[in-house]
Amino acid sequence: DLAENNFDLMYEQLKALKSGETIEKPIYNHVNGTLDTPETIVPTQIVIVEGLHPMADPRVRELLDFSLYLDITDDVKFAWKIQRDMVERGHSLESIQASIEARKPD
Repeated sequence: DLAENNFDLMYEQLKALKSGETIEKPIYNHVNGTLDTPETIVPTQIVIVEGLHPMADPRVRELLDFSLYLDITDDVKFAWKIQRDMVERGHSLESIQASIEARKPD
């Protein structure tokens, strides 16, 4: 849900990184729905921003010097989601499969 994301903060933090400033990136905990201790990100010559959310904000897109979209197969996407959600988020295989099935029309 795009409304649940803080695009203003994403923009400000990417702008700061591009200006050579260190940021404290919030880490959302998908298990309990809270924010964990922020991750310190020190700027480097190349900053990799992953995911589709940065593409949803024109201000953020304008900060990107280069973008690359990988159109992967559904099987690979599902395998990645299962791996991530079980290991990082503590979900069961059954709940992940149900989530995937519910979102197939997307």
